[in-house]
Amino acid sequence: MTRLGRDGGLLLGLVLLVGQVVADPCFDMYKQSNFERAVEPGLVIGATADVPEHCVVRGVVNRSIRFELSMPTAGWNGRFLMMGTGGSSGYIASTNTELARGFAVSSTDTGHIGNDPNYAAQPEAALDYAFRAVHLIALTSKELIRSFYRNDIKYSYYQGCSNGGRQGMIEATRFPDDFDGIVAGAPVFQIVREFLLWTTVVYRAQRTHPLEKEQLSLLGNASRAACDELDGVQDGVINDPRECTLDLFDPADLLCSTNQNSEACLSEGQLETVRTHYRGVVDSDGNVLSPGLLPGAEDAGDWAMYGLSGGVIPTTGEKLTTSINELASVGQLKYWVYKDPDYDPDQFDVFDNHADLERASAILDVNTADLNEFREAGSKILMYQGWNDYLLRPQRALKYREEVIAANGGELSTRNFFRLYMVPGMTHCSGGPGAWDIDYLMPLVDWVEKGDAPEYLLGSHPEAGFTRPHCEYPKLIAYRGGDNTKAVNYTCR
Repeated sequence: MTRLGRDGGLLLGLVLLVGQVVADPCFDMYKQSNFERAVEPGLVIGATADVPEHCVVRGVVNRSIRFELSMPTAGWNGRFLMMGTGGSSGYIASTNTELARGFAVSSTDTGHIGNDPNYAAQPEAALDYAFRAVHLIALTSKELIRSFYRNDIKYSYYQGCSNGGRQGMIEATRFPDDFDGIVAGAPVFQIVREFLLWTTVVYRAQRTHPLEKEQLSLLGNASRAACDELDGVQDGVINDPRECTLDLFDPADLLCSTNQNSEACLSEGQLETVRTHYRGVVDSDGNVLSPGLLPGAEDAGDWAMYGLSGGVIPTTGEKLTTSINELASVGQLKYWVYKDPDYDPDQFDVFDNHADLERASAILDVNTADLNEFREAGSKILMYQGWNDYLLRPQRALKYREEVIAANGGELSTRNFFRLYMVPGMTHCSGGPGAWDIDYLMPLVDWVEKGDAPEYLLGSHPEAGFTRPHCEYPKLIAYRGGDNTKAVNYTCR
């Protein structure tokens, strides 16, 4: 029998220790580094009450596109989920999302840090934000997941809202093989051709005749009083704000009379600012270039956050000295359209100069409704939109749905892979008086993997506690009687 002495036992211990380090699949993720990407050694993060133990891997693709990937160390469900980013990106979304359900989750900052729009002056950074970064990180994440688990991915999913919704639709139209299912919330389909026009017009109106929160409360109270009960339920939610017509809710009725307290009414100038918001951007021929607001939830926070000065960037908490509308309009004109930090935004004619938008639109916008490649791959899109979204008004999503139907073989063919769900009382992506707390991902998973297309999505209001079904558009909910706080007492019609 061979005996190990003191030195031999120490040597064996070191060999075993080194062997354990080498065999650590999380730490060893750095070995996936190559000429295209730099990958850090992974770190195992212990379990908490809400998040299981997982391996976190961070890295950089093409020298500037940062990403983070989190993978459960046990109980992986074979699925990959990529989380999109809103606004200007410049941050990585939480990758703890859905770990408890067994997903491996990644996100990217799209190649720049922070909200300063001057990143778009750099051609490569602009393209990375517009479309390339999400695609590259999707491919990279899949490679790292396969390496970590030594197994293939069964299904790949994407979820995002606002710019994140745009990212999802860009993926579906430009890289249709990246994902089996996409949750696209309130997509900003046309940043340049529609959103830019809206932000420019409304911030100019606000600058000329500013509204304050008192006027937004006035509008919110008036629209609720006029239209809340049109659906037979008094719940602070206008079920279909298109029914809240001018004969029911006319902001002109709020015009100040002589010697009236200005906080309880609108001045002539403020009334024009309000009308600008509801009217949208309409040219001299009556063509709607960017739709206006629909009545409801004016005081729920969306209008104040995006339209008034002194707010914060929702994704980062950065305090602003101007409004997000103005920040978006000025940044897009200077850095995306004219590539000139000294350009004077006041020189831009909203109703002309549209030829100047061509190049930026080609890069940024979802310029097609042709989703046939995506459909033929068997993939699905679940799109959702709040009826009271201030920043991205709902008419845009309704119009895009009609374009998808026309471009993809009609309504029946379209419903097999693309469905839109409208959420009453929801503001931008979440929030508002409606039942906006909704699980979008698992209904999509059931649709992709089992063929169970959701007829409705179940929503709840986190504070008030009431529940509602949110129907596949064009169906809307109808109250059937009984306890009006329970979803079971509503149907889709």
